[in-house]
Amino acid sequence: MKTAAFHLNLLKSNEVLSSSPVRLRVMLPVGALLACVGLLVWWGVLFTQIFLAKTQARSIKEDLATKNSAHAEAIQKRETARELKQQLEQLEFYKAGVRAIGAPLAKFAEVVPMRVQLKELSISKPRPQVLMPPGAKVPLFGPIENVETQKLVIVGLATKETPVVSLMESLESGFETLVTGEHNVNSFKQDNTEIDGKRLLSFEIEYSMPGRRFAK
Repeated sequence: MKTAAFHLNLLKSNEVLSSSPVRLRVMLPVGALLACVGLLVWWGVLFTQIFLAKTQARSIKEDLATKNSAHAEAIQKRETARELKQQLEQLEFYKAGVRAIGAPLAKFAEVVPMRVQLKELSISKPRPQVLMPPGAKVPLFGPIENVETQKLVIVGLATKETPVVSLMESLESGFETLVTGEHNVNSFKQDNTEIDGKRLLSFEIEYSMPGRRFAK
């Protein structure tokens, strides 16, 4: 006759131990600690990357600010150079238009006949320059016309017509820089002035001078 075996579990539920060698209550704190360390490392790497990015961005901004300042200065210098170049070109135009009459007049005094007495030698004023045409907001840099003409007026007395004709021939043949061949005899008549009992002739001759060109 066999007897039945009875197994009694006298352990309470909180006294039951796991068969695993690693305890859960040990792993949980270790896992939490490792997670915290991982987060700290990740935050550190992220903070380092952000710091490096901010430093690089600051360096780029400073470089851009320096280049923008240099670019603005270069543009200003270029505009100044362009303005100065235009002014120099304008001065060259005026220099080309300078009428040198001192030397020709000194030479002219040497060819005046002895029987001719000059009373007046004048050059007409050029026409006024209209640098603000109607409707213009900015004044012009210079005259619109490239050529500016003037007149040389000779007034004097002579004993007769022959010395005056000789004076005109000398003037027209050797003073191309002073007068052109175009002329008008405005007056040629008897004057009240007398020399040795002879009345003199008064004359006024108007010559066109070479055009003053505002070009190089």
